[in-house]
Amino acid sequence: MRREPSNPGAQHHLKRRNFIAQATEHFRFLYLRHGYTGPEHTFTQQANGSITSDALTYTHPSIDRLIVLRNAYHPVDYGFEVQFYRPSISTQPADGVLFFGVLKEDQDVAQSYLEKAARAVKDRFTRTIDGHEWEERPNPTNE
Repeated sequence: MRREPSNPGAQHHLKRRNFIAQATEHFRFLYLRHGYTGPEHTFTQQANGSITSDALTYTHPSIDRLIVLRNAYHPVDYGFEVQFYRPSISTQPADGVLFFGVLKEDQDVAQSYLEKAARAVKDRFTRTIDGHEWEERPNPTNE
């Protein structure tokens, strides 16, 4: 059994590494089955060097879709979210539609919730992923 590091900095680094690896693995269906490109990894960093969020972006220009998986670690942020955008309209964060979220308080360092998140997004939003419909206000509950 692997033990999680007790040092908060080491936990943060491990959580980030696990997020990138697990999200890339579990959301690979976006490029394998649906023709998206990506993921493109970006992050936000404070002036003191602390990483406050990671994002994996998948794009499909021919169907006007951009999907962002974001995990925020800062104490005032929410945690993990899957947002869909129609780039022809806007790619501003406030204009994305939240399709799934997990509060950071409900996450573990291993990021084991990502398998369930990927399955839920795939099962519930395939028509949006494929560009066939657009739902402005989906129910992002994580049941």
